[in-house]
Amino acid sequence: MTNFSDFFDRTGTLRRPNYAQLLQEFGALLTDNPPLPDVALPDGRGQVVLVLPGFMTNDALTGALRQFLERQGFRTFGWEYGLNVGPTPGALQHLRSRVETLYALNGGPIALIGVSLGGLLVRDLAYDSPGLIRHVVTLASPFRLPTASTFEHLFRLCYPFFDTKLETARLSSPLPVPSTAFYTRDDGVVAWESCLSDDPDCLNIEVTGRHMTICRNPTVLTHMVQRLALDD
Repeated sequence: MTNFSDFFDRTGTLRRPNYAQLLQEFGALLTDNPPLPDVALPDGRGQVVLVLPGFMTNDALTGALRQFLERQGFRTFGWEYGLNVGPTPGALQHLRSRVETLYALNGGPIALIGVSLGGLLVRDLAYDSPGLIRHVVTLASPFRLPTASTFEHLFRLCYPFFDTKLETARLSSPLPVPSTAFYTRDDGVVAWESCLSDDPDCLNIEVTGRHMTICRNPTVLTHMVQRLALDD
């Protein structure tokens, strides 16, 4: 059974971002609108990509990211399950069904992108259905649990609704498919150290910028397309 203590560090090993950093995150949402990458990028050649939003957000958060990938030749899809309140039984079942549907549509394995908490969910999917997935990308996702977060108290309110069978310990273990993990030391939501992997088949990419605007970070967008195109 998953315990709340599995999610958050109580030893002091990880430093939780302070609330001044969290305020800067909200400020970045209003002011941080960098131009899209102005470099030649590989074509997605119609590859299917499923994009999951972060905690307490929905597909609207990832709309610009999906539109950018569409312009690069990918076929992108949102998770279509409303607000992401965490790994509830309904959400996990919906995602398994969605992956199977998109796998059939693509005629082969698909790519998964998870923003923040969405990254934990896509990693969970990859362990259960490696034959359906070709690449996993996580954006500021604290999959190396336990973590430290300025959202801990809000997360606690949602925890009673989580699937108790979720295996948090395996989320940081090597994935059965290639993966890419983006992280930023400027993170004001989660401890950045929990967002990268020591898996030799995972490429960790450090960027500058805020957690909440990582979806529109031009460095992230550039490297993401390059990584996903490698699997074509």
